[in-house]
Amino acid sequence: MQDNKEHNVPETTSKLKQSLKQSYTPLIISAVVLSLGSLILGYTVGHRQGLTVVGYDADAQQLVDVVQKQKNNLDALNKNLNTAVQERDVAVENSNELYAGMNKLKAEKSQLDGLTSIYREVLRERGGLSLSVQNLAIKSLPENAFEYQLDLLQVSPNHRRATGSVELRLINGAEVLLIPLENKSFNFDDYARLTGRWTMPKGFTPQFIEVRLSGPTSVIKRFSWQRGKAVENLASFASEIPQAEANVQ
Repeated sequence: MQDNKEHNVPETTSKLKQSLKQSYTPLIISAVVLSLGSLILGYTVGHRQGLTVVGYDADAQQLVDVVQKQKNNLDALNKNLNTAVQERDVAVENSNELYAGMNKLKAEKSQLDGLTSIYREVLRERGGLSLSVQNLAIKSLPENAFEYQLDLLQVSPNHRRATGSVELRLINGAEVLLIPLENKSFNFDDYARLTGRWTMPKGFTPQFIEVRLSGPTSVIKRFSWQRGKAVENLASFASEIPQAEANVQ
């Protein structure tokens, strides 16, 4: 009987081990599954965090580029604004100087007109001044064209207007040419300026230019012809300027 007991002990031990093995197997499997799950979860979270950091760096660099571009644009706008402000200040200063100059000229003109009026009245009290040629100016223009400026003056004691006609002649020895005038007549109180242009015939060089005034008072005045430097800025084409014509006696 004792042998039977000894024989049963290993068998019992074996059954006990098998029972324990069966009991712990689910726990071991659960532990393995839990460990694998933890590893997978940790890898997934770490991977996502790594992608998030990389994406953040890219967005941050793009934002820096946009901010830098806007800063450059703002600097350019500020520069243009400063330039515009400086140009405005210069324009305002020039405008103020021009305005002050115009006011000064107006004041001087007003003063001169007042003095002229005083002198004119003094002349009237002293018998006045008969019709006369105060000045004749000739400007040489391109393409053999010329411009005349004729100033006439009269101060009548009884305020009579000066009326009549004018004639300009170019004289070279016995050859005489008439300068065509747009308006030969004049009618003024005290002073008048007549202007016009003509084209000189090729090969003709006058010795004198003569002014003839016809009316209640006849005046003839001759000036020596002297040609100066031609004026560069011609307001009209030379083909549109009338040409001097020979005088028919």
